[in-house]
Amino acid sequence: MNQLRKLEFRLGSGNLTLEVPPFYVDFEKRTFHSIMARRDLPREGLVIYIYVTRRRHVENLLLLKKLHPDIKVPKKLRASATAIDTLGPKEFERFMKTLNIKESVNSIRKMEEEWTYIKNGVWLKRIDDFILYMLLIMKETRWTLRPAISKEGVKGYGFEVPVDAALSKTFMKYLRKGELEEIHNHAENKHFHLTVNSLKRCIELAKEWDYYFSTRTKWRQTVFLYVQESSLQRKVKT
Repeated sequence: MNQLRKLEFRLGSGNLTLEVPPFYVDFEKRTFHSIMARRDLPREGLVIYIYVTRRRHVENLLLLKKLHPDIKVPKKLRASATAIDTLGPKEFERFMKTLNIKESVNSIRKMEEEWTYIKNGVWLKRIDDFILYMLLIMKETRWTLRPAISKEGVKGYGFEVPVDAALSKTFMKYLRKGELEEIHNHAENKHFHLTVNSLKRCIELAKEWDYYFSTRTKWRQTVFLYVQESSLQRKVKT
């Protein structure tokens, strides 16, 4: 790489929001760094921007589940996910048209031309000897995305968790031996740079501790689907 490049990951369409501060990829250390905390960016490298829709947020997760059945959604959404699975092609087409989320399908397919979906809400992109992962993090009726990185021939995954400064000491107790690499202090949180042994571990830590996700108010579901007496009904919450 001979210049600073921008890499985007988008899920959903309409009202897309930058989910977290952009990440600069430090390939030498196999870590991420928020560019908001850097005075000067290097002249070459890669910055990742993660965008998530704020329109029909929950419904877009159910749509993603329909496209990738292996994704396990939170318990509160399983009934709706099961109901959507029963929709035939024409019914599903009407469902997307009614909610105006058909464009999300096109957006996901376009994104997956660049990022390869593997399983369980994980996408990857290879860059030389490195693999960038995008991980789907879910909790109650909310979801987000976070990156991880690995290198061929090197064990583990590089991962960053921003933690509320007031909870940082407690968070330290939950880390396993050898996971902590560095801690960067910020105004309201501390960024823990980790090396963990699995992508599952990355998801577990982000789900419970990530400053930008773990304690925020859950998103409102506006459309509910359920199966009753062998017929599909739609209930719209007002």
